Amino acid sequence: MKKIANALVCVSLLGAAAAHAEGLSVGGSLASSRWKGDDIGGVSTDKSSTGGKLYGGYAFTPNFSLEAGYANLGKFESAAGSVKADGFYADAVGTLPLGNGFSALGRVGLFNGKLDSSLAGDERGTSYKVGAGVQYDFDKQLGIRGEWERYRFDALGTKSNADMVSVGLNYKF
Repeated sequence: MKKIANALVCVSLLGAAAAHAEGLSVGGSLASSRWKGDDIGGVSTDKSSTGGKLYGGYAFTPNFSLEAGYANLGKFESAAGSVKADGFYADAVGTLPLGNGFSALGRVGLFNGKLDSSLAGDERGTSYKVGAGVQYDFDKQLGIRGEWERYRFDALGTKSNADMVSVGLNYKF
């Protein structure tokens, strides 16, 4: 019970800080993912899936922010088995205003990805992540993003990539 109470106090304090701090943002996206690795079990693999991500960030300047989040890249299947791909990331994000509410985004960061294979079990590995996109701000708080991101998996003896093309909302406090 004490752990639950402590967690509630911490979440309340973070929520209060978020409500008054400038530069904080949260967001989420739905995505189409594409596996760029070997076929599973040597059998032709469906290399597309549906995924998404949730994130939070802090903008230090209008042109630079840090974002951290969770990405689920989906499940890729073959007749021999399947692979689920997900993980946590931390990115440095550069923003270039283009005018009329549009901005270009570029990102680079670290990705702690997990591959869960029906053939070989699961394993985590840390590697890089890159991406680019555009954002349109409806007002000072709400924007819509379109992004392409490449997640590198260094797990289960493979160095595979998964590309994710996503559309989502970004809310600034």
